[in-house]
Amino acid sequence: MSFLRSLYSGVSGLKNHQVMMDVIGNNIANINTVGFKAGRATFSETFSQTLRNATQPYSGTGGSNPIQIGLGMAINSVDTIFSQGNLETTGVSTDLAIQGNAFFIVKKGGKTLYTRVGQFQFDANGTLVNPGTGAILQGKLADATGRIPTGTRLEDIRIALDQKSPARATSLIRFSGNLNANASVARTTLSGTLDSTAPVGTSYSQTITMRDDFGVSHDVTYTLTKTAANTYSVTVTTTNGSITGGTGTATFDPVTGSLISFTPPGITLVPAGGAPPMSINVDGSSLTEVSGSSSFIANLEKTADTTDAAISIYDSLGNRHTVTITFTKTANQNEWTWAANVSQPAVALAGRSGRILFNPDGTIRAFSYDDGSTALSIAPNNGAEPISINLNFGTPNSFTGITQVQGDSTVTPREQNGYGAGVMTNISIDATGKIIATFSNGAVMNLGQVLLAEFNNPGGLVKAGDNMYDLSGNSGTPAIVEAGVSTSSTITAGALEQSNVDLSEEFTRMITAQRGFQANARIITTSDEFLQEIVNLKR
Repeated sequence: MSFLRSLYSGVSGLKNHQVMMDVIGNNIANINTVGFKAGRATFSETFSQTLRNATQPYSGTGGSNPIQIGLGMAINSVDTIFSQGNLETTGVSTDLAIQGNAFFIVKKGGKTLYTRVGQFQFDANGTLVNPGTGAILQGKLADATGRIPTGTRLEDIRIALDQKSPARATSLIRFSGNLNANASVARTTLSGTLDSTAPVGTSYSQTITMRDDFGVSHDVTYTLTKTAANTYSVTVTTTNGSITGGTGTATFDPVTGSLISFTPPGITLVPAGGAPPMSINVDGSSLTEVSGSSSFIANLEKTADTTDAAISIYDSLGNRHTVTITFTKTANQNEWTWAANVSQPAVALAGRSGRILFNPDGTIRAFSYDDGSTALSIAPNNGAEPISINLNFGTPNSFTGITQVQGDSTVTPREQNGYGAGVMTNISIDATGKIIATFSNGAVMNLGQVLLAEFNNPGGLVKAGDNMYDLSGNSGTPAIVEAGVSTSSTITAGALEQSNVDLSEEFTRMITAQRGFQANARIITTSDEFLQEIVNLKR
């Protein structure tokens, strides 16, 4: 009977609009579920009963269309909408949110699943898991040096939370600042009177004490010996090194006794201990020659202008040592010496002194070690390995590092790359999924990387419960990718992706589902009334 068709059509409408309502109800129920993706039900017409087939036109008669009556409706699909949900900041460093189309990869009960829920915490074994399900986050672990291996091999993200950072011996010290271009060298003044009546061969001597850049004292003796009337030889000697340019002559006016000429104007003390040579100006302008008693005086009027730059360095055991670099102006234009002193018990073995030459514009021209070394070598003398340190004073011919221009000397050790042993203090995860540990010694190390999965058809994934998905024949094989590197998807740490359910849209769909259900119910009641009338024909 034809009325049965409308009855069954109405039944299919009731049943399938109830399915639509079920989907809407599930969406609304999960409006606050982290990482939830809303569903959507779509309908399609079912088979139609053909009462008359179509006919084609022929001579003198036109074609006719088919006569078909539909037999109701059916569920076409229930789709999962993988649109981006809003991110909510949580402040928990291991909470992760994906911006993009990718999925976290987790393993539960030995089975690999996929999820958008980034709520992870470390369990008792240091494994990064979802605390509600125990699903283990997958990725790659770094080796002992912090290098993350290439490839897409998946493994459990397990971090040793008691991990320590080994000490790193200093291998580089970088300097910056300025050395005063107007700095002066050391100066000694010879003064007093010499007896003009003294016989030839009479000598006058005075000794002063100077300290080199290594802190070693040196006695420097100035001797004037009468060689002829009004003429004296000048010699400068030391017992702890050698003197360059330490001989000369002093001559006096026979009438006035005033000094006519004096050499040498300057000397260079070369310390026996390997410290940089010391330039010393010699000033004899205050000497006179008169008849009578003599009073020869040698005075260290001024030490050389120096500047110190001290910095702590570390050996392979994490012990701290202090290195002090002393810069001293020489008598040569645009030239400074440098010397390195190391706190005990450490001892500098090689490369402990050298020279810095500057260009006329104040930039570094050249830097050298006195002994031909290429680095400062230090023996810690405490069981640690020897330390080899590259001293970087700047790039030649550029205003980087140290300069020599007018102004105060302000050399500063800007950087050294060593550190002592440290314990882990913090773990963070960057936008590419790298797990970065920070240690109490300031060291930073990669511990691993969270990998993501992408699908050609994420809508083909099968829901496996707990907001996790499994593969299906229509989802495609997952592509394992690095966030922000081989995909546009990135990871935001300290945040969670919220449900993408739009409540206003769901309420609108709820109204349409309700009206559809009501209309189909009316079809059934109206068809029933038709049947009732037919039954009443017998009366």
